[in-house]
Amino acid sequence: MKIVAAGILLVIASIVPPAAGGGSAAPPEDRPRMEKLADGVWAWVRRDPPGLMVDGNSLVIVNDRDVVVVDAPEATTGVVAELRRITSKPVSYVVHTHWHDDHITGDHVYREHWPSVEFVGHASLREYLPTTGAANRKGMIEGAPKFVESLKKLVAEGKSPAGGEITDEERRGYESDFALVDRYMQEVPGAPLILPTLTVEDGLTLHRGDRTIEILHLGRGHTSGDLVVWLPKERILAAGDLVGSPIPLVGSNQSHVGDWGATLAKLRALHPAMIVPGHGPVMRDDAQAALMQTLFDSIRAQVGAAVAKGSDLEGVRKAVDISEFRRKFAGDSKHLGFLFDRYVTGPAVESAYRDATGAK
Repeated sequence: MKIVAAGILLVIASIVPPAAGGGSAAPPEDRPRMEKLADGVWAWVRRDPPGLMVDGNSLVIVNDRDVVVVDAPEATTGVVAELRRITSKPVSYVVHTHWHDDHITGDHVYREHWPSVEFVGHASLREYLPTTGAANRKGMIEGAPKFVESLKKLVAEGKSPAGGEITDEERRGYESDFALVDRYMQEVPGAPLILPTLTVEDGLTLHRGDRTIEILHLGRGHTSGDLVVWLPKERILAAGDLVGSPIPLVGSNQSHVGDWGATLAKLRALHPAMIVPGHGPVMRDDAQAALMQTLFDSIRAQVGAAVAKGSDLEGVRKAVDISEFRRKFAGDSKHLGFLFDRYVTGPAVESAYRDATGAK
């Protein structure tokens, strides 16, 4: 489960006051499923309604003799169960698109099933995971139950964190959040942090029979250590959180909005036929990636212009107008608008300001 900033508390503190929530089984239409994309290529896709919490998608590539997996979400036990139904071949590599818990927590599950598995990540993961990553996980474990208790109380009273009465869309999203936090508290506290056994700076290519698997660092965006996995023959791209739906996930203290647009331009230049995002359904075009690129390019340009005039962060916030993009991503949805404000409007401007000024 991801709460984008440095951890859950940085995002939720301004939503509800700290006050342990359980969760219930997701209805069938919300349950993850394995989707076949091409011969030997499958996507494990989350279908949770939009909310404050998420768990990641995964890509499964079944080759002549082995399996390569992209990302290890908290629900990796479920991924492995589906994988066992598809093939008896061993998993030899797990590639991490970045370092957040909803993409790495399931590593130990793969190691338990296949002890010789290699974990591939950007070189920065080896420094991040035992330091900032461990601290953020500790904060999430300590803060998530209190957050859920407060949010449950609000929902039970029919109140919306965005103000006013809660809508059906909001209620469904927050009930999904309760279940995801419950899953997080079951899976993550006992999960070891496993460092990559293979690290990538710019790229790594795996050859499996007539299949080529390219692991690429196209630039900074969601984090400084984003990787994508590209299958040139199938034209399938696992994008991690460089691409997400319905709302981009930005962490003000970890993302790099100043670079994100340029990184997405490189991603789109591959001309993928299908994009497996970090969150959301499989995409059959690059429309969401293009919209995100335009959004981040606009923020970068507006922030740069304000900084050039001498504005501080608060001045920059007042100068930047992304209301047009809020409408494009959220439409008339009160719930999606609230999520856009929490995950984009605030953190994206701060991220671009940090990139433009070098501020910490």
